[in-house]
Amino acid sequence: MSTASGTAFMKLSCHCGANSFSFPVVLPINKKYKSIRLCVCSDCRYQNGTLAGSFVPAPSVPFDPDSPPSGITVYRSSDIAARYFCSTCSCQLLFRQSLPELAKDEGNGFWIATGGLQLPSGEQFEVDAVNFVDCALDGGLASWLPSQSINKTLQANINVEDVSALEIAAKDIDNTDILEGKCHCGKVNIALSRPGQGENELPPKTWGDNTDLMVPYYTPREKQPPIVSENPWWIREEQVPGKGKRFLGGLCTCASCRTIAGVEVQSWIFVPTVCIKLKLPDGSVTEWPSREQLVTDERFENVIGTYQSTAGDPGVLRGYCKTCGANIFWDGLTRQGLIDISAGIFTHRGIREEAWIEWWTERVSYVEDAEGRHCIGQCLEQGLKDWKKRLGGHV
Repeated sequence: MSTASGTAFMKLSCHCGANSFSFPVVLPINKKYKSIRLCVCSDCRYQNGTLAGSFVPAPSVPFDPDSPPSGITVYRSSDIAARYFCSTCSCQLLFRQSLPELAKDEGNGFWIATGGLQLPSGEQFEVDAVNFVDCALDGGLASWLPSQSINKTLQANINVEDVSALEIAAKDIDNTDILEGKCHCGKVNIALSRPGQGENELPPKTWGDNTDLMVPYYTPREKQPPIVSENPWWIREEQVPGKGKRFLGGLCTCASCRTIAGVEVQSWIFVPTVCIKLKLPDGSVTEWPSREQLVTDERFENVIGTYQSTAGDPGVLRGYCKTCGANIFWDGLTRQGLIDISAGIFTHRGIREEAWIEWWTERVSYVEDAEGRHCIGQCLEQGLKDWKKRLGGHV
């Protein structure tokens, strides 16, 4: 913990740099400004596309809520809540509750989405609480905190035993033939069919380099496992015999995902594009569009915003809902017919859809990017292992 005194700044910025804010704070910084609240409510999951939002209270008012900067899109997720995201890169920046009791608060009801937030030098975030766990029928991201941490962080009088009970109860929810997902406003609707049903999902028609989730980026090429044509890493074995193969899913704490989603932990599903159907607002259903179509075809361009690669992400194209800002997909040049889709948009049944997704428990992707920022990445790595153990070693 920093022992400095005086005044410093908490600095908030998005990935593309179009929006930035500075919040003056007195040192040593008040604990509440560095104590992250993870939120697994349905609004946060559908609106940012991840399994949880992450927030700290704003120490001051960033702008007039009725007149936000021109580079910000405002989405009202309820009668009392407004969310502010970058119109260019989609980074979730701020959330505001317009409640009378917060009108005189120092931040006037504003909360900062922590993904793009930097604390003064020497300070580090910590997880203070996980809110609205009862909105996730299986415990959501809270299930993946280390067992010894759950009682300390969960709110609404939910403890580790309650979370375990939620996990067991969720197993009884019926399987589905199609996995449906949609953003908060409902303009982006995606339907997934089971993987492993056709040769188009196998190399060379569908291709992807080893993912950092399974093979750390620093692994020398000659030591990386080969891509097995008959059983590639993105197609996983069925959870229950007869229910069909699954997609691989995992968590990522890389700096790019963090500053584009605006949250500390992004959650992805790796999906062959032949398994994806996109329903447009006019009711028409189409195959997943090509990169070129997403950028130039107004049928898709009017609904899904795209953010092109930067120096830090060469060849990467990301997509988001233009209306509510939900992160939708990641597509890279090291892939062919295989994209990452944000897992949060598939949680409308309140579960992690384990009959469709094998959640990787051995690593959080780019966990090294979170070092010196907080311990959330390492906590989740341990928590995923604890979760797998609770389930008898089979997820």
